[in-house]
Amino acid sequence: MEAEELLVRIAEIEVYPEWLDAYLDSARTVGAESVVREPGVICIFPMQRKETPDIIRIVEIYRDEAAYQAHLATPHFKKYKEGTLHMIKTLNLVPMDPLDVPNMNRIFRKKQ
Repeated sequence: MEAEELLVRIAEIEVYPEWLDAYLDSARTVGAESVVREPGVICIFPMQRKETPDIIRIVEIYRDEAAYQAHLATPHFKKYKEGTLHMIKTLNLVPMDPLDVPNMNRIFRKKQ
């Protein structure tokens, strides 16, 4: 897998505090479901900032642009997007360049 094929980004999300618990449930579900069901989804890893829990970061790695577009069309992503739109105060999608593609397999398997 070549770095230029991968679509990698960090989603920077601020959630309205009153919707935080509901948003976290949705974010956990869609990430896990996407990785299991979609061969082109390498990683969707949501994280919550400790000192400001309404700030969420999601590391997203897709095999390529086509895998990302396929992800957007899935029922589980559409359910997440439509169900959480009113919960999100701000959303910024930050494109990233991976620095160590040859070692990605080792990095992601280490936790197992």
